[in-house]
Amino acid sequence: MLSLLALIFIVVGLFKLTGVVFHAAGKILGGVLGIIGWLILAGLTVTLFGLALYAIPIVLVIGVIALIVGAAS
Repeated sequence: MLSLLALIFIVVGLFKLTGVVFHAAGKILGGVLGIIGWLILAGLTVTLFGLALYAIPIVLVIGVIALIVGAAS
């Protein structure tokens, strides 16, 4: 009877240990995947801002030319 009680306590303890390990592993994996997600988002943002540095002056020049042509006609 005492061995059955000890077995129950060991099983309960191992279940709790498994929960702690899964919780810690989930936090670590979530942090790593979160960092990777932020890096992807940052790369897209830098790319879009880089493209904007080229596109905005071109759009402004085309707009000024359109205003001049519109005023002249």
